[in-house]
Amino acid sequence: MQETVQISQEEENVKNPDNLWSFLNLAEAVLALEPERTREIIKKRFGLFQKKPQTLEKIGQEYNITRERVRQIISDVIKRIAKKCDDISFKMAEDRIVFTINENNGIIKEQELIEKSEKKEAGAIVFFGMASSKIEITDGGGIFEKSWVVNCEVVEKVKKIEQVIGQIFEKNRNLLTDKELLERIFNARIDLKNKYSKEEILSFAKVICSIEKNIFGKWGMKNWEEVTPKGTREKIQLILKEKKKPLHFSEIAKLIDEYKLSKRKVHLQTVHNELIKDERFVLIGRGIYAMREWGYEKGTIKDVLENILKNSQKPLEREEIIEKVLSLRKVKKATVMINLNNSKLFMKQKNAYFLKK
Repeated sequence: MQETVQISQEEENVKNPDNLWSFLNLAEAVLALEPERTREIIKKRFGLFQKKPQTLEKIGQEYNITRERVRQIISDVIKRIAKKCDDISFKMAEDRIVFTINENNGIIKEQELIEKSEKKEAGAIVFFGMASSKIEITDGGGIFEKSWVVNCEVVEKVKKIEQVIGQIFEKNRNLLTDKELLERIFNARIDLKNKYSKEEILSFAKVICSIEKNIFGKWGMKNWEEVTPKGTREKIQLILKEKKKPLHFSEIAKLIDEYKLSKRKVHLQTVHNELIKDERFVLIGRGIYAMREWGYEKGTIKDVLENILKNSQKPLEREEIIEKVLSLRKVKKATVMINLNNSKLFMKQKNAYFLKK
C-alpha cells in the first residue's frame, strides 16, 4: 500500500518560490505574532488557507463567545496590523493592491480586483484592504458597485460621469461601443474632454451600478434586455440584433450556447417555439427568422405579394416583384412565381401584374 506523502507549506514554498509573494503567505507573515486563537478566527472569518469564510455567528458558537466579541477581536487585529505599515510583508501586499487600483485609474470594483488574483487569495486581499490606511473601500451609495480607491476625489469624478451617462441612455435607448459612448459623453459635455482621459472615463463606467457591457462588449442600462437577457426570447433578440441579419433557428440556438448566454445547453425546440410565439420575430423562410422591426411582416408569400401590389401605385413587372419579395422572404424564385400565377388574386397585363379587384 502506497503511503500518502504530506507536503508542508514550507516545502511547497521552496518548490514554488512565487508562493512566498502570495497574499496568503503575506497574511500569514503579518499575523505570525498574534495569539493562535486570534489567528484562527481571522482565518475563519476571511476564508484564509482553503477555509471558507464563516459568519460571526458561527465563529462565536465555535469559541463560545458572542458574535459581537468576534467582531471586536477582528477589529482589534486589523487596527494592530494597520500599525505595521512599515512591515515588509504588509507593505508588499499593500503596494500590489495600490498598483492594481492605480492601473485602473484610481478605482476598481472589489469583485474585479479579486478576480485579478487567484480565487484562493480573495480573503487575504480583503484582509489587507481593510487594514491599509492608503486604501478606501466604498459601497458607492448605490451609484457605483463596492469599489476600492486610493484617492477619495475619484469618487466625485465617478458620480459626475454617472450623471452624464445616465442622461445619454435616457435620451437614446441604444447600445454603445466604448468609442461611441466616449463620443456621446464628450459631445454632451465638451468641458470633460480636457478634464478626463478616455481611459479614466471607461474605468469609471466599469464601476457604475446602473450600466453594464453586454456579452458583445456594448454598453447599456443594466436592466435592458439587450444587456442582461433573462429569458430565451430576450436571448434570441440579442443574437439577431447583434448579427443584424435573419438566421435559422438552429443557428440562433448554436450562438446562444457559444456566447454562454444560458447556464445550460439550450434546446432547439425551445428556441423554435419562442420564435413562433413572439410577435417580435417573423418567419421569412424555412426555419429562418428576422426581427419585425427591420420591416418584415408576418404572412405567407401570397400575403406578401398582395401587400406589395396593394401598396404599389402601378402594375409591377415580374422581376421587380420577385426582387421585392426576396428582400422580405428567403424563398426560391419559383415559389414566388407559383403564388403570383394565382389567377383568383392577381392579373397580368402585358408584362406587368396587379391585384384583381
